[in-house]
Amino acid sequence: MHHLPNPTIQALLLNLARPEIYHFLHIISSTLLSFSTTPERQHQPSPSTITRPDGQRTLFRPFTSPDSIGAKLVVEPAPNSTTGKREHPIQGLLVILDPLGNPTGILSAEEITGYRTSMSAMIPFSWRKHVSNIVIFGAGMQALWHTRLILGLRGEEVRCITFVGSSRARVEALVGRVKGELGGRWGSEECKFRFVSADGSDGEVERCLREADCVFCTTPSQKMLFPAAWVMERGEEGRKPLVSAIGSWLPEMIELDPELLRGVVCGEEGVNPLTGERGRGVVLVDDREYAMHGCGEVVQSGLEEEDVVEIGEILALKSGRTQVSGDEHVQCVGGVYGEGVGCL
Repeated sequence: MHHLPNPTIQALLLNLARPEIYHFLHIISSTLLSFSTTPERQHQPSPSTITRPDGQRTLFRPFTSPDSIGAKLVVEPAPNSTTGKREHPIQGLLVILDPLGNPTGILSAEEITGYRTSMSAMIPFSWRKHVSNIVIFGAGMQALWHTRLILGLRGEEVRCITFVGSSRARVEALVGRVKGELGGRWGSEECKFRFVSADGSDGEVERCLREADCVFCTTPSQKMLFPAAWVMERGEEGRKPLVSAIGSWLPEMIELDPELLRGVVCGEEGVNPLTGERGRGVVLVDDREYAMHGCGEVVQSGLEEEDVVEIGEILALKSGRTQVSGDEHVQCVGGVYGEGVGCL
């Protein structure tokens, strides 16, 4: 049995060459496609969450495949009883068994979860034509892996990454770490990094969002991070950004304004990529069933099932498995997906 702690996993992932990063992107894409288009879905147990009286939250996510069985346990420690703030990072464990039930691996979940979740966000990111101006909310593990993969996959095209957070010191530590790891690879020396305070008192957050090509939300927030208008109202010629949110895995957790999701669904320029119906957009998720009851943005937006499309279904469409009248339906689709919610 193999035991891989976080430092070992991090070293392995950081030293992947760009073709190997794209290989992992393909693996994640293939997995989501299989989940959405084959009977594999029916063999996956439902995830569950437990909240203790002190506020500690635990996610239980079991899985099966033809080659392995396993489970991930992720714990969000209880907040400080005095300050009410969560002072410890989310951590967990992955356990993997072979088809006979023999344990084959124990992996610390922090780096794996950061990489896998961020890589899922890179699927719609890889479809976008314009990616030069990036905004990332947060400065934790997910923000770190988003930054690494954004630069690892398309570093030559990215000119500025703006981090929106409450701590300049955390952002500066993240940026220093990324610069040291990349060492100028993939055009990263051309990318500028900025910090903007999340309090928004000077209007800088709004200005950044109105100019962003892609917005990534990576926080365990229980309130929306910005109003929908800051990314939706850009004038007749304004290009709508990709908006990705991965932090919501409970109905009370939310990063995106519900009006943003409702605006996508009801927007006149929206298109349902599976039916070709115009005048009604869709929200992208990785797992429709889980998103409908477990993701704060989807729950609080009051979306119907027909308003939600799985990324695996879009991948099937792009590969020719689903027939619609034209590739433009894929290119203009928006949405939300992730461990809870994701990309618009």
